[in-house]
Parts: sequence; C-alpha cells; structure tokens
Amino acid sequence: MGKFKTALFLDNKGNRRHHLQLEALEEAGLNPCVIVFKDFPSNNYLIQKGHEKKLFYLSKTREEGFRKFSLYLVWELIKIFKKENIKVVLTQRWRLVKYLVLAKLFYPELKIIYYIVIGGRFKRLRRRLGLHFFSPFIDKVLVNSVALKEEILRYGLFPSQKIDILYSSVDPSEFEIPFSQKEIRLKLGLPENLFLFGMIAYFRKEKDQEGLIKVFYELLKEGISAGLVLVGDGPNLEKCKALCREWGIEDKVFFVGRRPLEEVPLWLKALDVFVYATFREGMPMAVLEAMASGLPIIATSAEGLPDIFDTNLKLGYLIPIGDYERMKKAMREIYELFPEERQKMGENAKKRLLEGFSVNQLKKKTVSIFKELLKRS
Repeated sequence: MGKFKTALFLDNKGNRRHHLQLEALEEAGLNPCVIVFKDFPSNNYLIQKGHEKKLFYLSKTREEGFRKFSLYLVWELIKIFKKENIKVVLTQRWRLVKYLVLAKLFYPELKIIYYIVIGGRFKRLRRRLGLHFFSPFIDKVLVNSVALKEEILRYGLFPSQKIDILYSSVDPSEFEIPFSQKEIRLKLGLPENLFLFGMIAYFRKEKDQEGLIKVFYELLKEGISAGLVLVGDGPNLEKCKALCREWGIEDKVFFVGRRPLEEVPLWLKALDVFVYATFREGMPMAVLEAMASGLPIIATSAEGLPDIFDTNLKLGYLIPIGDYERMKKAMREIYELFPEERQKMGENAKKRLLEGFSVNQLKKKTVSIFKELLKRS
C-alpha cells in the first residue's frame, strides 16, 4: 500500500495556493501527492518549494491530454489511486474533472473536489450540460468568491450544500524584501525616481491591459509624470505593444514579459500602486500578492474583487468594469496623494489580507474539507 492518502491533480501550473494546501495536508498527516503531466516544468514553483518527491508524472503531455480525451490516462490515474490508496483528489480544471469522473466509475471510493477559480465558465450550454451529467460524481465544489457561488447556484448545477467558498491566500513572508525600492528598481532596470503604476497578469481577453494603457495615455496627456509596468505574456501582448508605439509612449510603458513566481515580489516592490484591470475573475492571486507587498490597490469589480474590498479599511479604489473615466480618476487621485497616505493604504491592504485571506484560514479549511471527505470514503 502506498504512503499517500490525498492528491492534487494539476495541469502545468503550480502556484502559491497549491504549495500552502500541500503544506496543510502534510502537516495534518493526510500525505498529499501531486499528479501532473509528463512535461510539468522542472523549474515549477512547487518543485522549488520542495514538493518534487510528491509528484506523479503521467505518460502524456498537457497538450496531448487536453487535445484529445485519453482512456490510457484514465487507466494510469486508476493505477495511481489504487496503488497509493488515494481517496480524495482536488483539481481546478474542467478537462481534468472529466478524467477523474471516468476513473471514479472504476474506483468508486474516490472523492472528487472541483475547485472553480474563474467566473463565466458555464455560459456555454455544452459545458453546463456536461457538468450537469458529471455533477452526481463530484463530491465537493469549491469556489473562491461569493459571486462565483451565486453564479453556480443560479445555473442550478449543484445543490447549495455541496458548494463552499475557499478563499485563496499567499504567505506575506515571501514578499518581505530586504532591499529598498530604489535598489530593486536599479536591479530590474526601471527608472529610480519615476512614479510607477503596475499590473501583473496574462495578456488575454479576460484581462484589460489595453484599457489600462489607454487610461494611462490619457493621464500622460494631462501632464502626470509616471510609468506603467506590465508583467506577463499572452496573445494580446503584441496588440498592447502596438498601441504604445502608435501613441509614442514606448518609453513610459515597460513590458517585462512573464516572470517566475520567485521574482514577482521584486517587481511588486518596485511599484508605487498596483492596478488590476480585468473583465472576469475568481479571486486574483496577483491582487493578494500586491496586498502582501503592502501596495495600494486599484481594481475593477470582477468576481472576487468585491470580497477583497468588503471592509472598512481604505486600501485603494474598486471601480466598475470598463469604467475608464473612474479608472482615470482613481489613478490620478492616488498619484496625487502624499506618500504617507499611499503608505497607509498599502498597510491597510496588507492588514486586510491577514484578516480576511490568511494562510491559516486557507490551511484550516483545506484540511477540514479533505478530512470530511475521507470519512465518507
């Protein structure tokens, strides 16, 4: 009999939340492992955090497993579950849920947790029908915001007692940088004395870097002296770069590409304000990371963001999605504050993280959910 009891089934992305959940399960004696595709990156954050010995590699790449459903992968999963006596597995990808459901038909004691982390996933009728068919085989549905829970209940895909909110978290100690902002900017090649707005996100249609650039351009025309740092890559990156060339602001917008997770605290330390322009969300890890860094936050009110701003603490500005006039006003107002006032906002953001989205809360609830399902297996 294997030494593992529980598992996370991931694609090729392991993040800070996964690390904290693995730590929590290990601390509780629930012996977690991680099932991944064979091309799981060797420099992934989870490996850097010491979880390499927990990894089980499947025989196919992520692309192979996602492009076409593979019965062989189902067989591999069943072998792992039975050999290691794994009874509870969590995944946050719909395509991986399908593999788990079919595996459960041959290994019925398996309990499946589906963690939904982005809103708008069930607008397509085909996906709703698929989830309706699979819902009896899914034992727990987790979401990371109130809005996501309401969305799922609205579609009637699961009974309310099967759905629970599990907020994400980050460890603030990872964002304690023993260097000054000036030293960090020198290291990263950023202007030492320029006021810097910044956003860290994948360049895709759900995010609104394009809108942010347009607002920033308007502010520059109105006379502010600032820069905009955009971290990430993706299909909309070249379009955003072209906008900056068209408007002649290439020297004010810094595209730095995708950076590894361990570098993110440095880029956040270099900023004065974190701006998160998005159309659709769950609970953005990037915003939690910015809060851990003690930055003031300007964010659009996509799913998850209202949960963060549901506090009497003044940590920044929550603005309606696509309201560029409000975004411009918020950016100008925060730019014109005294440094001490922005610092207070940043301190409030960090306090809000510790109060509402703490590591302890994430760990405690993760363990409770897994233990509850283990009792039923």
